[in-house]
Amino acid sequence: MARVAVTVEFNRTADEIWGIVGGFLTIDQWVPAVLKLTTKLEGIDIIRHLDLGGGGFVVEPLLTYDNAERVYSYAITDGTMPVENYVAQLRVLEADNGKSCVAQWTASFNPTAPEQEVVDLVANGVFRGALEGLKAKLGA
Repeated sequence: MARVAVTVEFNRTADEIWGIVGGFLTIDQWVPAVLKLTTKLEGIDIIRHLDLGGGGFVVEPLLTYDNAERVYSYAITDGTMPVENYVAQLRVLEADNGKSCVAQWTASFNPTAPEQEVVDLVANGVFRGALEGLKAKLGA
């Protein structure tokens, strides 16, 4: 099983960054790779379908959500990403000074393509790309 962990520091409060990244159903507003988000409710389950363009997509059910702790986790249950048994967590932690924070995005999965390529895709192409892009956009 492969594991990926990306941490990006922001010169903004944890509440401010969580207000952007903490919406499970608003990922299309801050992750450029997501062209369109549609949602589906199955009983009490919340599932997002992300259109990545060019026929790429992922289906991600929400597993856990804790607004007070600024963390949620989700899985990928279908799609074109070369992964199986994928579970990820996005968390925002306040720094000691209360004026800055870190966003941590982690995942574990079984790659269905060469492991290093998939690890690089998830860590840098998705997680780091999205968080660093947000940081640049905010000037944070």
